Amino acid sequence: MCGIYKITNLVNGKSYIGQSINISNRWKQHTQSLDKIKNIDEENPLRRAFCKYGLTQQVSQPGIYGNFKFEILLECDKESLTENEYAKIEELQPEYNRMMCPPSPDRMWPRKENLNEQHCYVQYHNYDALGYLPGEDSFLYKTEDDVSHTVSRKRVCLNMKGQKIYLIVGIKQYGHKKKDFFLWEYTQIEEVSFTESMHGQEYSLDGSRFLCKEPIYLNDLPGFDYFAKHTMGSFAYGIQDAINDPFSKYILNESNYIQINKIKDRLNWLANFESQLDDKALCLTSLNDGKIELNCFQYCDEIQFCNEVHTGFTFNERFYNLFQWNPDFIIEEFRPLQKQHPNAHEVVFSLNENILKFAQAYPDTLCIIPYCGEIEDPWNDVVKEFKKHKNIELRSLD
Repeated sequence: MCGIYKITNLVNGKSYIGQSINISNRWKQHTQSLDKIKNIDEENPLRRAFCKYGLTQQVSQPGIYGNFKFEILLECDKESLTENEYAKIEELQPEYNRMMCPPSPDRMWPRKENLNEQHCYVQYHNYDALGYLPGEDSFLYKTEDDVSHTVSRKRVCLNMKGQKIYLIVGIKQYGHKKKDFFLWEYTQIEEVSFTESMHGQEYSLDGSRFLCKEPIYLNDLPGFDYFAKHTMGSFAYGIQDAINDPFSKYILNESNYIQINKIKDRLNWLANFESQLDDKALCLTSLNDGKIELNCFQYCDEIQFCNEVHTGFTFNERFYNLFQWNPDFIIEEFRPLQKQHPNAHEVVFSLNENILKFAQAYPDTLCIIPYCGEIEDPWNDVVKEFKKHKNIELRSLD
Protein backbone atom coordinates (compact mmCIF):
# COMPACT_ATOMS: atom_id res chain seq x y z
CA MET A 1 0.00 0.00 0.00
CA CYS A 2 1.29 3.45 -0.95
CA GLY A 3 0.56 6.23 1.51
CA ILE A 4 1.25 7.96 4.84
CA TYR A 5 1.63 6.08 8.13
CA LYS A 6 2.00 6.87 11.82
CA ILE A 7 3.90 5.04 14.56
CA THR A 8 2.93 6.03 18.12
CA ASN A 9 4.74 5.29 21.39
CA LEU A 10 1.86 4.42 23.73
CA VAL A 11 3.98 5.09 26.83
CA ASN A 12 4.91 8.74 26.20
CA GLY A 13 2.64 9.70 23.30
CA LYS A 14 5.49 10.57 20.92
CA SER A 15 4.90 9.66 17.29
CA TYR A 16 6.53 9.41 13.89
CA ILE A 17 4.92 10.25 10.53
CA GLY A 18 6.33 8.58 7.44
CA GLN A 19 5.66 7.95 3.76
CA SER A 20 6.20 4.86 1.66
CA ILE A 21 5.35 3.33 -1.68
CA ASN A 22 5.04 0.03 0.22
CA ILE A 23 4.12 0.69 3.86
CA SER A 24 4.33 -2.97 4.90
CA ASN A 25 7.92 -3.28 3.70
CA ARG A 26 8.81 0.09 5.16
CA TRP A 27 7.65 -1.07 8.60
CA LYS A 28 9.71 -4.23 8.17
CA GLN A 29 12.74 -2.06 7.50
CA HIS A 30 12.02 0.13 10.54
CA THR A 31 11.85 -2.91 12.82
CA GLN A 32 14.27 -5.41 11.31
CA SER A 33 16.91 -7.06 13.55
CA LEU A 34 16.01 -5.00 16.64
CA ASP A 35 17.21 -7.87 18.83
CA LYS A 36 20.63 -7.87 17.12
CA ILE A 37 21.61 -4.21 17.58
CA LYS A 38 25.17 -3.95 18.93
CA ASN A 39 25.57 -0.18 19.26
CA ILE A 40 22.29 1.59 19.97
CA ASP A 41 23.95 5.01 19.68
CA GLU A 42 24.40 4.47 15.94
CA GLU A 43 20.66 3.88 15.41
CA ASN A 44 18.19 6.62 14.54
CA PRO A 45 15.88 7.99 17.30
CA LEU A 46 12.91 5.86 16.26
CA ARG A 47 14.84 2.59 16.44
CA ARG A 48 16.41 3.68 19.72
CA ALA A 49 12.88 4.17 21.07
CA PHE A 50 11.87 0.70 19.88
CA CYS A 51 14.76 -0.77 21.84
CA LYS A 52 14.18 1.35 24.96
CA TYR A 53 10.48 0.46 25.15
CA GLY A 54 10.87 -3.23 24.44
CA LEU A 55 9.87 -3.77 20.80
CA THR A 56 11.87 -6.67 19.39
CA GLN A 57 9.60 -8.22 16.74
CA GLN A 58 9.50 -7.26 13.08
CA VAL A 59 6.27 -5.47 12.13
CA SER A 60 4.55 -5.53 8.74
CA GLN A 61 0.84 -4.96 9.44
CA PRO A 62 -1.21 -2.27 11.24
CA GLY A 63 -1.88 -2.91 14.90
CA ILE A 64 -0.51 -2.59 18.43
CA TYR A 65 2.81 -4.30 19.11
CA GLY A 66 3.97 -3.99 22.70
CA ASN A 67 4.18 -0.29 23.46
CA PHE A 68 3.80 0.89 19.85
CA LYS A 69 0.85 1.42 17.53
CA PHE A 70 1.34 1.17 13.76
CA GLU A 71 -1.41 2.71 11.63
CA ILE A 72 -2.05 3.91 8.07
CA LEU A 73 -3.31 7.49 7.94
CA LEU A 74 -4.13 7.74 4.24
CA GLU A 75 -3.52 6.18 0.85
CA CYS A 76 -2.21 8.22 -2.08
CA ASP A 77 -0.19 7.90 -5.27
CA LYS A 78 3.60 8.10 -5.12
CA GLU A 79 3.71 11.54 -6.77
CA SER A 80 1.83 13.13 -3.84
CA LEU A 81 3.56 11.28 -0.99
CA THR A 82 5.82 14.12 0.14
CA GLU A 83 3.10 16.77 -0.05
CA ASN A 84 0.72 14.64 2.03
CA GLU A 85 3.44 13.73 4.52
CA TYR A 86 4.35 17.37 5.14
CA ALA A 87 0.67 18.20 5.65
CA LYS A 88 0.36 15.49 8.32
CA ILE A 89 3.62 16.55 9.98
CA GLU A 90 2.39 20.13 10.26
CA GLU A 91 -0.97 18.95 11.57
CA LEU A 92 0.26 16.42 14.16
CA GLN A 93 3.72 17.79 15.09
CA PRO A 94 5.29 14.33 15.64
CA GLU A 95 8.22 14.37 18.08
CA TYR A 96 10.26 11.58 16.48
CA ASN A 97 10.34 13.46 13.16
CA ARG A 98 11.85 16.42 14.99
CA MET A 99 14.49 14.16 16.54
CA MET A 100 15.46 12.72 13.14
CA CYS A 101 16.95 16.08 12.09
CA PRO A 102 20.38 17.39 13.14
CA PRO A 103 20.33 20.02 15.91
CA SER A 104 19.81 23.50 14.47
CA PRO A 105 18.16 26.62 15.87
CA ASP A 106 16.15 27.17 12.67
CA ARG A 107 15.26 23.58 11.89
CA MET A 108 12.40 21.82 13.62
CA TRP A 109 11.35 19.61 10.70
CA PRO A 110 12.99 18.66 7.42
CA ARG A 111 12.80 21.90 5.48
CA LYS A 112 10.31 22.09 2.61
CA GLU A 113 11.67 22.70 -0.84
CA ASN A 114 9.55 23.61 -3.81
CA LEU A 115 7.79 20.29 -4.30
CA ASN A 116 7.61 20.90 -8.05
CA GLU A 117 11.35 21.56 -8.42
CA GLN A 118 13.03 18.79 -10.39
CA HIS A 119 16.35 17.21 -9.50
CA CYS A 120 18.45 14.41 -10.92
CA TYR A 121 20.52 13.09 -8.02
CA VAL A 122 23.04 10.54 -9.25
CA GLN A 123 25.16 8.16 -7.19
CA TYR A 124 27.94 5.87 -8.37
CA HIS A 125 28.51 2.19 -7.51
CA ASN A 126 32.10 1.12 -8.23
CA TYR A 127 31.92 -2.63 -8.77
CA ASP A 128 35.69 -2.99 -8.95
CA ALA A 129 36.19 -1.47 -5.50
CA LEU A 130 33.17 -3.09 -3.82
CA GLY A 131 33.22 -6.52 -5.46
CA TYR A 132 29.46 -6.88 -5.85
CA LEU A 133 26.50 -5.52 -7.81
CA PRO A 134 23.87 -3.36 -6.08
CA GLY A 135 21.43 -5.56 -4.16
CA GLU A 136 22.76 -8.72 -5.78
CA ASP A 137 21.58 -10.90 -2.89
CA SER A 138 17.99 -9.94 -3.73
CA PHE A 139 18.40 -11.56 -7.17
CA LEU A 140 19.46 -14.93 -5.76
CA TYR A 141 17.18 -15.48 -2.77
CA LYS A 142 14.15 -13.89 -1.17
CA THR A 143 15.02 -10.79 0.82
CA GLU A 144 13.28 -7.59 1.86
CA ASP A 145 15.53 -5.81 -0.59
CA ASP A 146 12.88 -3.88 -2.44
CA VAL A 147 13.95 -1.19 0.02
CA SER A 148 17.26 0.64 -0.13
CA HIS A 149 19.52 2.14 2.53
CA THR A 150 22.20 4.72 1.71
CA VAL A 151 24.51 6.65 4.02
CA SER A 152 26.06 9.99 3.10
CA ARG A 153 27.83 12.84 4.86
CA LYS A 154 26.46 15.47 2.49
CA ARG A 155 24.07 17.94 4.10
CA VAL A 156 22.12 18.22 0.84
CA CYS A 157 20.57 14.89 1.87
CA LEU A 158 18.25 16.83 4.19
CA ASN A 159 16.38 18.02 1.09
CA MET A 160 16.07 14.62 -0.56
CA LYS A 161 12.86 13.26 0.96
CA GLY A 162 10.50 12.50 -1.91
CA GLN A 163 13.36 12.78 -4.42
CA LYS A 164 14.94 10.01 -6.48
CA ILE A 165 18.57 8.92 -6.37
CA TYR A 166 19.68 7.27 -9.60
CA LEU A 167 22.43 4.66 -9.47
CA ILE A 168 25.09 4.15 -12.12
CA VAL A 169 27.28 1.04 -11.96
CA GLY A 170 30.85 1.03 -13.30
CA ILE A 171 32.53 -2.27 -14.21
CA LYS A 172 36.03 -2.84 -15.62
CA GLN A 173 35.98 -5.98 -17.72
CA TYR A 174 39.09 -7.94 -18.58
CA GLY A 175 40.13 -7.13 -22.15
CA HIS A 176 38.21 -3.83 -22.26
CA LYS A 177 40.31 -0.67 -22.44
CA LYS A 178 37.73 1.44 -20.64
CA LYS A 179 35.31 0.88 -17.81
CA ASP A 180 31.72 0.09 -18.80
CA PHE A 181 28.91 2.11 -17.21
CA PHE A 182 25.29 1.03 -16.76
CA LEU A 183 22.22 2.85 -15.50
CA TRP A 184 20.98 0.39 -12.89
CA GLU A 185 18.11 1.69 -10.73
CA TYR A 186 16.74 4.53 -8.68
CA THR A 187 15.56 4.81 -5.08
CA GLN A 188 12.62 7.03 -4.20
CA ILE A 189 13.61 8.46 -0.81
CA GLU A 190 10.97 8.03 1.89
CA GLU A 191 12.96 8.78 5.02
CA VAL A 192 15.95 10.95 5.86
CA SER A 193 17.48 10.61 9.31
CA PHE A 194 20.57 11.94 11.04
CA THR A 195 22.99 9.97 13.21
CA GLU A 196 26.35 10.45 14.87
CA SER A 197 28.76 7.61 14.15
CA MET A 198 32.47 6.94 14.57
CA HIS A 199 32.88 8.67 11.18
CA GLY A 200 31.10 11.85 12.31
CA GLN A 201 27.71 13.21 11.24
CA GLU A 202 25.92 10.99 8.74
CA TYR A 203 22.60 11.10 6.93
CA SER A 204 20.69 7.88 6.33
CA LEU A 205 18.47 7.71 3.26
CA ASP A 206 15.84 4.98 3.02
CA GLY A 207 13.33 4.31 0.28
CA SER A 208 11.87 1.99 -2.37
CA ARG A 209 13.89 0.55 -5.24
CA PHE A 210 12.98 0.78 -8.93
CA LEU A 211 15.20 -1.27 -11.24
CA CYS A 212 15.79 -0.53 -14.88
CA LYS A 213 13.75 -3.02 -16.88
CA GLU A 214 17.18 -3.97 -18.13
CA PRO A 215 20.43 -2.13 -17.28
CA ILE A 216 21.12 0.61 -19.83
CA TYR A 217 24.63 0.76 -21.33
CA LEU A 218 25.68 4.40 -21.13
CA ASN A 219 29.09 4.64 -22.80
CA ASP A 220 27.73 4.98 -26.34
CA LEU A 221 24.97 7.50 -25.58
CA PRO A 222 25.54 11.07 -26.86
CA GLY A 223 26.95 13.35 -24.19
CA PHE A 224 28.00 10.63 -21.75
CA ASP A 225 31.73 11.45 -21.79
CA TYR A 226 31.06 15.08 -20.83
CA PHE A 227 28.49 14.00 -18.21
CA ALA A 228 30.90 11.52 -16.60
CA LYS A 229 33.96 13.76 -16.59
CA HIS A 230 32.53 17.21 -15.86
CA THR A 231 29.06 16.92 -14.32
CA MET A 232 29.91 13.87 -12.19
CA GLY A 233 33.59 14.72 -11.69
CA SER A 234 34.63 11.30 -12.99
CA PHE A 235 32.33 9.82 -10.32
CA ALA A 236 34.67 10.89 -7.52
CA TYR A 237 32.44 13.15 -5.42
CA GLY A 238 29.51 11.07 -4.24
CA ILE A 239 25.91 12.12 -4.86
CA GLN A 240 25.60 14.90 -7.45
CA ASP A 241 22.61 16.77 -8.89
CA ALA A 242 22.89 16.41 -12.68
CA ILE A 243 19.63 18.16 -13.59
CA ASN A 244 21.42 20.90 -15.59
CA ASP A 245 23.21 18.40 -17.84
CA PRO A 246 21.24 17.52 -21.02
CA PHE A 247 22.35 13.90 -20.50
CA SER A 248 19.95 13.70 -17.54
CA LYS A 249 17.07 13.14 -20.00
CA TYR A 250 18.25 9.54 -20.40
CA ILE A 251 18.37 9.03 -16.65
CA LEU A 252 15.01 10.64 -15.84
CA ASN A 253 12.99 8.65 -18.38
CA GLU A 254 10.46 6.94 -16.09
CA SER A 255 9.55 4.35 -18.73
CA ASN A 256 12.97 2.71 -18.16
CA TYR A 257 12.10 1.57 -14.63
CA ILE A 258 9.94 -0.92 -12.76
CA GLN A 259 9.42 -1.37 -9.03
CA ILE A 260 11.63 -4.27 -8.00
CA ASN A 261 8.90 -6.30 -6.30
CA LYS A 262 7.01 -6.35 -9.62
CA ILE A 263 9.82 -8.26 -11.33
CA LYS A 264 8.60 -11.86 -11.28
CA ASP A 265 11.96 -13.53 -11.91
CA ARG A 266 14.84 -11.50 -10.51
CA LEU A 267 17.37 -14.25 -11.18
CA ASN A 268 16.45 -14.20 -14.86
CA TRP A 269 16.87 -10.39 -14.85
CA LEU A 270 20.40 -10.81 -13.48
CA ALA A 271 21.26 -13.67 -15.84
CA ASN A 272 20.16 -11.64 -18.86
CA PHE A 273 22.44 -8.80 -17.80
CA GLU A 274 25.42 -11.05 -17.08
CA SER A 275 25.02 -12.87 -20.40
CA GLN A 276 26.01 -9.59 -22.08
CA LEU A 277 29.28 -9.31 -20.14
CA ASP A 278 32.43 -10.49 -21.90
CA ASP A 279 34.30 -11.09 -18.64
CA LYS A 280 32.59 -14.20 -17.27
CA ALA A 281 34.72 -14.14 -14.12
CA LEU A 282 32.48 -11.27 -12.97
CA CYS A 283 29.28 -13.32 -13.29
CA LEU A 284 27.26 -15.06 -10.61
CA THR A 285 25.22 -16.95 -13.20
CA SER A 286 25.76 -19.01 -16.33
CA LEU A 287 23.33 -20.35 -18.92
CA ASN A 288 23.45 -24.09 -19.66
CA ASP A 289 20.93 -25.33 -22.26
CA GLY A 290 18.69 -22.40 -21.38
CA LYS A 291 18.85 -23.15 -17.66
CA ILE A 292 20.30 -20.62 -15.22
CA GLU A 293 23.04 -22.05 -13.01
CA LEU A 294 24.96 -20.55 -10.11
CA ASN A 295 28.68 -21.17 -10.05
CA CYS A 296 29.34 -21.12 -6.29
CA PHE A 297 31.58 -24.20 -6.49
CA GLN A 298 33.59 -25.79 -9.26
CA TYR A 299 34.27 -29.52 -9.28
CA CYS A 300 37.88 -30.42 -10.16
CA ASP A 301 39.38 -33.85 -10.79
CA GLU A 302 42.78 -32.39 -9.99
CA ILE A 303 43.40 -29.49 -7.62
CA GLN A 304 47.14 -28.84 -7.40
CA PHE A 305 48.90 -26.95 -4.61
CA CYS A 306 51.67 -27.67 -2.12
CA ASN A 307 52.96 -30.36 -4.55
CA GLU A 308 49.80 -32.36 -3.88
CA VAL A 309 46.91 -33.33 -6.15
CA HIS A 310 43.38 -33.35 -4.74
CA THR A 311 39.92 -34.19 -6.04
CA GLY A 312 37.21 -31.88 -4.81
CA PHE A 313 35.74 -28.42 -5.19
CA THR A 314 37.01 -24.87 -5.29
CA PHE A 315 34.87 -22.04 -4.00
CA ASN A 316 34.21 -19.26 -6.52
CA GLU A 317 35.52 -16.00 -5.05
CA ARG A 318 32.82 -14.07 -6.90
CA PHE A 319 30.47 -15.38 -4.18
CA TYR A 320 32.69 -14.22 -1.30
CA ASN A 321 30.39 -11.36 -0.24
CA LEU A 322 27.30 -13.54 -0.47
CA PHE A 323 29.06 -16.07 1.76
CA GLN A 324 29.58 -13.25 4.26
CA TRP A 325 25.99 -12.01 4.07
CA ASN A 326 24.13 -15.32 3.93
CA PRO A 327 26.25 -18.41 4.66
CA ASP A 328 23.14 -20.62 4.79
CA PHE A 329 22.48 -19.90 1.11
CA ILE A 330 25.99 -21.03 0.13
CA ILE A 331 25.73 -24.09 2.38
CA GLU A 332 22.50 -25.17 0.66
CA GLU A 333 23.97 -24.58 -2.80
CA PHE A 334 26.67 -27.14 -2.01
CA ARG A 335 24.24 -29.91 -1.05
CA PRO A 336 23.26 -31.11 -4.57
CA LEU A 337 26.91 -30.97 -5.69
CA GLN A 338 27.89 -33.22 -2.82
CA LYS A 339 25.33 -35.77 -3.99
CA GLN A 340 26.56 -35.55 -7.60
CA HIS A 341 30.17 -36.19 -6.54
CA PRO A 342 29.99 -38.42 -3.44
CA ASN A 343 33.71 -39.26 -3.58
CA ALA A 344 34.85 -35.63 -3.45
CA HIS A 345 35.41 -34.67 0.18
CA GLU A 346 37.49 -31.48 -0.05
CA VAL A 347 36.63 -27.83 -0.68
CA VAL A 348 39.25 -25.11 -1.16
CA PHE A 349 38.27 -21.71 0.25
CA SER A 350 39.92 -18.36 0.74
CA LEU A 351 39.82 -17.06 4.30
CA ASN A 352 36.22 -16.37 5.36
CA GLU A 353 34.80 -16.52 8.89
CA ASN A 354 31.72 -18.44 7.72
CA ILE A 355 33.83 -21.44 6.73
CA LEU A 356 33.19 -22.48 10.33
CA LYS A 357 29.43 -22.78 9.66
CA PHE A 358 30.14 -24.66 6.44
CA ALA A 359 32.43 -27.11 8.24
CA GLN A 360 29.80 -27.73 10.90
CA ALA A 361 27.15 -28.38 8.24
CA TYR A 362 29.41 -30.86 6.40
CA PRO A 363 31.55 -32.61 9.05
CA ASP A 364 32.80 -35.22 6.55
CA THR A 365 34.08 -32.57 4.12
CA LEU A 366 37.58 -31.17 4.57
CA CYS A 367 37.74 -27.38 4.24
CA ILE A 368 41.20 -26.34 3.02
CA ILE A 369 42.32 -22.73 3.38
CA PRO A 370 45.60 -21.99 1.54
CA TYR A 371 47.40 -18.77 2.48
CA CYS A 372 50.65 -16.89 1.88
CA GLY A 373 52.75 -15.04 4.44
CA GLU A 374 51.43 -14.21 7.89
CA ILE A 375 47.72 -14.16 8.72
CA GLU A 376 46.88 -10.62 9.83
CA ASP A 377 45.75 -9.77 13.36
CA PRO A 378 42.01 -9.28 12.68
CA TRP A 379 41.79 -12.95 11.71
CA ASN A 380 43.58 -14.37 14.75
CA ASP A 381 40.44 -15.16 16.77
CA VAL A 382 38.76 -16.70 13.73
CA VAL A 383 41.79 -18.88 13.03
CA LYS A 384 41.79 -20.07 16.65
CA GLU A 385 38.22 -21.28 16.18
CA PHE A 386 39.16 -22.97 12.90
CA LYS A 387 41.89 -24.96 14.63
CA LYS A 388 39.34 -26.50 16.99
CA HIS A 389 37.73 -28.35 14.06
CA LYS A 390 39.32 -31.41 12.51
CA ASN A 391 37.78 -30.74 9.10
CA ILE A 392 39.32 -27.27 8.70
CA GLU A 393 42.97 -27.05 7.62
CA LEU A 394 45.03 -23.93 6.99
CA ARG A 395 47.91 -24.66 4.61
CA SER A 396 50.76 -22.27 3.93
CA LEU A 397 51.82 -21.85 0.31
CA ASP A 398 55.23 -20.43 1.30
